[in-house]
Amino acid sequence: MVTLSSCPIQKYVRIVKINESCSLPIKRRLYDLGFTNGQIVKKIRSSLLNKVVLIEIRGYLLSLRSSIANQILVEGR
Repeated sequence: MVTLSSCPIQKYVRIVKINESCSLPIKRRLYDLGFTNGQIVKKIRSSLLNKVVLIEIRGYLLSLRSSIANQILVEGR
């Protein structure tokens, strides 16, 4: 398992879980946005300094801070 921010670009991965150390409000918001176990996501690109990650999930594009993307554990499809 790797984190969402460290997975390769343009590759589909499956969400395994959200880290337990993630705060409850952020975890709830991620669940509201569709980050559930088993969901397929694709990392589109990263910013120059790797501060922001652009991902595709459930048909829409979303940008996340890398610190939040580090809390999402994924595995290859």
